[in-house]
Amino acid sequence: MKKRIYLLPVSLICLVLGLVIGSIISKMSDTKTAGFSDKLNYVINLISNQYVDEVDRDSLTNKAISLLLDELDPHSVYLTKEEVQKENESLRGNFDGIGVQFRIVEDSIVVVRTIKGGPSEKVGIMAGDRIVMVDGRKLTNITNDTVLHYLKGKRGSKVKLGVYRRGVRNLISFVVTRDKIETKAVAYFGMLDKKTGYIKLDEFSANSYTEVHNALQSLNSQGMQELVFDLRGNGGGFLDQAINIADEFTSKGDLIVYTQGNNRPRKDFYATSGGLFEQGQMIVLIDELSASASEIVSGCIQDNDRGIVIGRRTFGKGLVQEQKDLPDQSAIRLTVARYYTPSGRCIQRPYTNGDSEKYYEDFIARYTNMESNTDTISHDPKYKYKTKKGRTVYGGGGIEPDISLPFSYNKYSEYYKNLIRQGFIFKYCFDYVDRNRKSFAKYSGGEDFVKHYIVSNAELNNMLLSAQNEGLKRQTLSSSEQTEIKQLMKAYIAQNLYEDKYFYSIYVTLDKELLSAIAKTRK
Repeated sequence: MKKRIYLLPVSLICLVLGLVIGSIISKMSDTKTAGFSDKLNYVINLISNQYVDEVDRDSLTNKAISLLLDELDPHSVYLTKEEVQKENESLRGNFDGIGVQFRIVEDSIVVVRTIKGGPSEKVGIMAGDRIVMVDGRKLTNITNDTVLHYLKGKRGSKVKLGVYRRGVRNLISFVVTRDKIETKAVAYFGMLDKKTGYIKLDEFSANSYTEVHNALQSLNSQGMQELVFDLRGNGGGFLDQAINIADEFTSKGDLIVYTQGNNRPRKDFYATSGGLFEQGQMIVLIDELSASASEIVSGCIQDNDRGIVIGRRTFGKGLVQEQKDLPDQSAIRLTVARYYTPSGRCIQRPYTNGDSEKYYEDFIARYTNMESNTDTISHDPKYKYKTKKGRTVYGGGGIEPDISLPFSYNKYSEYYKNLIRQGFIFKYCFDYVDRNRKSFAKYSGGEDFVKHYIVSNAELNNMLLSAQNEGLKRQTLSSSEQTEIKQLMKAYIAQNLYEDKYFYSIYVTLDKELLSAIAKTRK
């Protein structure tokens, strides 16, 4: 009897879940649903008004949608209103805020730098300032999420900040008017030597094509004859941005990609004329975190024999999602098609509907084994394809590079790895700049710093001593490791003093994968 009493409300809730799910599906299918909607509303109202316990209808609906999408592929997902806002900001390439890059130190927000021309710079906030109060509230238990909660807001809204500045006795008060803050998709571009250009693209956001186009114009004006296009760690983004970027590198009429789904007829995307780098040697760098739009571009370059793809096998996401907004500003991202590289490959990794957990566990296992270089790919004959010039390539598991690069991190000592893994080098350099900011005033800017600043052996020793004081047992470093760490320290100091581009201009000299990729193409 007790079992039956317990099962009755459970059954009723399951009925409502089914009705809610059915309502969502029917609304998205453009069929007549008036009668069903009336029935659904009747049942929901019935439960709200008469059910024995209080029911949170919004929570119930959200769970129902998530459960439904969990039964599909791993990339069809439900996004709450907050998640939609966060994702859209990333893909739009801008957000509304006060315009600072920050680091959390001892329950204060330390300004690493202000965004040039942004709201904080305009009112006089400076690198090294510590934000300790927001709108009269002292900050405690600070996390990245709470920082974003306090500092982000609608454009035009105001926030009052209490700032501690080294050397000033009392807190300085600033009122900052929030504004649109642009984010960069191209982390860095520049000339590696007299003929080799380099572009590091972090994501395929709304501004990515424009930023890549502008970078190519600049590099062409500097005499670029070959290009390294770095997509390592790039998890993808907008399909149209991938197509437009690939168009810069391919000749008119070349197939870039095509999409097709059960309810979507095949759609081909071809290159147009006038790309800024249709000729000249091209290297595309990829790794296990390159996904989606990154795989579209690298697959296009590979299948059209336009350049050499170097690195490690990519993630393997060959599914196309569309965002469907829901009335409460939440949304679902529904897989509507697969994309195929010019040779006909779908590079989507195998998955089982309803088992996204195993899908990501397989990836994590592969990622954590990178240091042992044990990653392999099965060359199943049914996934065998030919490039434009007849080279054999395979689908079904990401883009496999033309030239493989081993995971180079395992060449270092454990002591070296721990200095980086545990953030000792970065933390020391941040604190060093914060304590000695005035001493860097002798440099006219980032270019002058990069050209003339040298990390001394004494400063290296101070960093190692700091790590030891924080619990990392001191061990011997090889001479090459010492040289690299000093260069990395210089890069971090440049990053904390100036723009990110000065960090990258130093860091590329330490990037063994990048240097190896260039060397392999010049043999």
